[in-house]
Amino acid sequence: MRQQWIWFALVGFGMTTAFNVPSAGLFCSTVKVKAPGARCGARGLSIAMQRSLQSDLDTVIAKRGWLEQSFLQEGGVLKSPEQKGGGMGFGGAGKTKGRNKDSILDDSKMLAAELRRTGVVRIDSVLSEACADALALCVDEERERANAEVAAGVDATSRFADLVLLGNRCDLLMPLRGAVIPALQELLGPPSRLAMTLELAAGKKCRLQEIACLISEPGSAPQPMHPDIPFTPVPPLFACFVALQDVSIEMGPTIYLPGTHNKEAHDSFYGGTESQEAGSKPGNEDFLRGQPVVRGMLRKGDCAVYNQQVLHCGSANTSDKIRRQFYVAVRNADTTVKGFPSIRPPFLNQMSLKEMQAELKALAKGKGGRLEEMNLADQAASGFSYE
Repeated sequence: MRQQWIWFALVGFGMTTAFNVPSAGLFCSTVKVKAPGARCGARGLSIAMQRSLQSDLDTVIAKRGWLEQSFLQEGGVLKSPEQKGGGMGFGGAGKTKGRNKDSILDDSKMLAAELRRTGVVRIDSVLSEACADALALCVDEERERANAEVAAGVDATSRFADLVLLGNRCDLLMPLRGAVIPALQELLGPPSRLAMTLELAAGKKCRLQEIACLISEPGSAPQPMHPDIPFTPVPPLFACFVALQDVSIEMGPTIYLPGTHNKEAHDSFYGGTESQEAGSKPGNEDFLRGQPVVRGMLRKGDCAVYNQQVLHCGSANTSDKIRRQFYVAVRNADTTVKGFPSIRPPFLNQMSLKEMQAELKALAKGKGGRLEEMNLADQAASGFSYE
């Protein structure tokens, strides 16, 4: 997802300068480098110079990522409450078909409670294998299309989002058509434990904030640890990462530090929201060594829902396989968030979660039309036809 004003220290090049990319690190002086869309772009610099600077920055970020990995405990696999013996009551397939709404709501309340407690919770089988396979194919096709559109002059920020350490990684902003629609119907269409859990976490009026897919290719280095957003008393954002293939340890699963979605953890990590803005000097190595670790080694169709204030990072993909992680995020309607959400601009602030559910239900009956209107707006903005 597109990162907020979160600091990263350049260490290893004899530099102690904080850049506008998330991570942890020690720094004394700070320089803000705003990088909307083009990452390390700077006015007045040639494309070659920008690429050279970005390459240097990526090298340092990767070095920090590897260093932080050495601090972390080995940890274990992120497990669902049922796998932990929580008695959720839903079967191994995690399906809701044939179950009454009260039973699904009870499950969702338990999932939401775990999410509030630890900042991350796993829900198994939210997407069928067939739907996951179709969506993975759609992701690859849309990535090719987006690259072609950007090469033809479409604004890159309308197709790709900024990432920490973009080398061999991609944050693809997804359209609302094709295989995305049946995937959203399975993920969010009522009755849905995932949708209910998101609503319980972010409020009944929560808004659709992000629709994208993170792609980690072989050779991607570990990201430094970071939250997506600074701590605030009311958590504004919750995201759901859905695995489009089985994720092994070698494929670089997302690492989460449970229980770090609070002020105390953020203060220990990098001095808290206020001192972060002031550019204070955090000392986080000892903090990282003492934190429990879970890894999102999900099966195809499983998901991890997390409070976007929890500390997490993508680990290194040392396999020969691509890891695709489709995601949606919702925002508490009573909160505001600075930054660049991972969603195509014409889709932003257009729908609440409930409105999306109503549209998906209408589409299943051959009706609906709002998503088509949003896609047409995206098409008009890009100047490309999807036919």
